[in-house]
Amino acid sequence: MRPYSRMQRNNRQSTARKSKIRIPDTFWGALAIILLSTLPYLHDFLTDDGGLKPWVPVLGIEDLLTDVNGNVLGFSTYRVFLYTFFIFLFATIGWAGWSQSARQRFYGSALLLATASGLYHIFLILFGLRRSLLNEPVSKLVFLGILSIVLGYMTIKKRGYSLRKVVSWVLLFLMATLPFYHDLITNRSGETYAWVPKLGIEEMLTDNEGYVRGLANYRILVYLFCLYLFAHLGWIGWFFDSRGKKYRPFILVPAALSLYQVVVIAMSWRETEFNDPNIKLYITIGLSILLAINFYYNNKVSPEAKVITENGQS
Repeated sequence: MRPYSRMQRNNRQSTARKSKIRIPDTFWGALAIILLSTLPYLHDFLTDDGGLKPWVPVLGIEDLLTDVNGNVLGFSTYRVFLYTFFIFLFATIGWAGWSQSARQRFYGSALLLATASGLYHIFLILFGLRRSLLNEPVSKLVFLGILSIVLGYMTIKKRGYSLRKVVSWVLLFLMATLPFYHDLITNRSGETYAWVPKLGIEEMLTDNEGYVRGLANYRILVYLFCLYLFAHLGWIGWFFDSRGKKYRPFILVPAALSLYQVVVIAMSWRETEFNDPNIKLYITIGLSILLAINFYYNNKVSPEAKVITENGQS
């Protein structure tokens, strides 16, 4: 029986060494986060200026959403619709994740403001209400104001009142307005309202041909910049408030992609190769691989420790 017991023990040790590499429990969560990182530029792979690309299956979604005037839920083309919907979905998921991770913190309820702001805009997009009264900035401010009062009252009743909490709520309320900040300071023609202080920013960013950092007007620049900044703040906030979670490193992928897009807009690189979807895909894949390697080396179980554990249990 002794040789058999020794052989059995050796087999257990060999099996322990072979099983040191295993798919972590957070694999699917990490993969989902990485796939979500492609949302801001997914429209580039699905469509071009002429419509759906040849490899995309024709499911009839575009025809279903297109009205008699050729508009897709109020958007000029299906490509523009997908772009807008995907970026708001991307941003809202980031804020929802942060809200879930920080729900026990004193500012946890305030994070629902930004999440609700993202959901509100998704609702407007999907139901074709962008040209309705609900898309007016006053309506959005009223919505966020009422939600702030309700959530604020519940938070004060549960956690009390302090200056730090008030400052946090004010900052998060301002962040929640980023998706429609352009509506607050500019009109439909792209001109700033009279009450907005003239700081010379628009003139400084406008070139000799009248383009503002490569865009048609200042309104579009503010819209794109604030929208991607809104997305980045949600994802980077989720990263900092998810300490202890194994999927945490992979949140850096969407956080980095959203920051990259902010830089592209700020540096007027939208018409350069830096804004090419292939470049963004390479960044997504490269960063994911580096984080996966780092995750493996920080979470692998040494074979010696595995053997000691098994011997101690036997």
